[in-house]
Amino acid sequence: MKTLIIEDEEQAISALMAEIQYHCPELEIVGIAQSVKDGAEKIRMLEPELVFLDIQLSDGLGFDLLNLVKDKHFHLIFTTAYSQYAIKAIKFSAIDYLLKPIDGNELREAVKRAIQSSQQDYKKKLETFLQNQLNFGRKKIALPTSDGISIFELESIIRCSSEGNYTCVYFVGGKKMLFAKTLKEFEEMLGQSGFERVHHSHIINLDHLTSYTNKDGGYVILSDKSTVPVSQRKKAQLLAILNNFNG
Repeated sequence: MKTLIIEDEEQAISALMAEIQYHCPELEIVGIAQSVKDGAEKIRMLEPELVFLDIQLSDGLGFDLLNLVKDKHFHLIFTTAYSQYAIKAIKFSAIDYLLKPIDGNELREAVKRAIQSSQQDYKKKLETFLQNQLNFGRKKIALPTSDGISIFELESIIRCSSEGNYTCVYFVGGKKMLFAKTLKEFEEMLGQSGFERVHHSHIINLDHLTSYTNKDGGYVILSDKSTVPVSQRKKAQLLAILNNFNG
């Protein structure tokens, strides 16, 4: 598998190459780039099948590089020393990332997933990620659907409920859609945007919360008149949030 490393630190390059040679001999390192500009040029020139991309480069972000590349016919694994740096969008889009220093076992598993995934599937994941990066801070979210990728305003989402390995999202106006994402993945993506997990099977949009009652163990009523149970473990946290509404 033709592999390109895009990383601006010599020590990190040497460390990653050593881990690849030891744990992933099936990878052929065809080039190294150390900047956004050089990385985009080498992708076009070398046509790699797999790219290891550092998030923070000397002349910009790895995300900037991806926006420069028109034809993204490669699998992608992000590398970063910053555990909080856009990790939510990366994880939600199901793109692999490795935290530095690179762990050999995690590297091998990420490469295995890349080899087993179809290029079409990876391209859709990458498009979803880039859209979510674009929407970061704009109160929107990109979700992969059977037809492609749909963009939703966060304020249009009332609640999310677990359906095993899927999540049902309920929207303003009565529409609901099923997505191939776990509730935990939605929690990681929406947790800092006014959404709260009040039960192991439910996440609610606090902007759509109309009331809370202690009856029947405790539950909330939302703007669409739906009711959602609140678990004992989550009750204190929810009440603390409600008590802060006025202050």
